[in-house]
Amino acid sequence: MRLGRKITSRKAVSKAIAKQEFETQKTTPDAQMAPEEIQDAIRLKAYELYMQRGCQNGNDLQDWLAAEQLVLQALSN
Repeated sequence: MRLGRKITSRKAVSKAIAKQEFETQKTTPDAQMAPEEIQDAIRLKAYELYMQRGCQNGNDLQDWLAAEQLVLQALSN
């Protein structure tokens, strides 16, 4: 039982870190990000989506495409 709480705690920490890193990577519309920075932001967002689904495998492409849309949308605002 205790092990389950540790896993949940790790998931919560990982999610918080991913969210914090994504939030710090947001830019203003007139600023530009290097392609590598955009890819890193997409990767972090895709991981966050994976975590939100309970870490179930098999939807990596859907997570990536959704993350890509969200990140690019955030950058265009």
